[in-house]
Amino acid sequence: MSGGNLHVGDDFRTNPLSLKPGGYDVTVIYQSGKSFTYDKVKNPASYVTRISSNSKYGQIVEILIDGNSTWSISTRDQVNDFGITL
Repeated sequence: MSGGNLHVGDDFRTNPLSLKPGGYDVTVIYQSGKSFTYDKVKNPASYVTRISSNSKYGQIVEILIDGNSTWSISTRDQVNDFGITL
């Protein structure tokens, strides 16, 4: 995959809470152009912190929550509703 978005299926999720209904859709966009959407995320800030510490896809440049831009590299010093800091 050289770009585009991949929806991460339940088979690849490790947190049991991610298998329960409810929560947010979190899309992580990388500098390479790759992006991944994770559904049923209960705590977006913790989730983003966890995946950012182990990223083989490079630097995260933007985070969307339920389709809305919540964090980006250009606004990283601004406070957001979810408390995401990278």
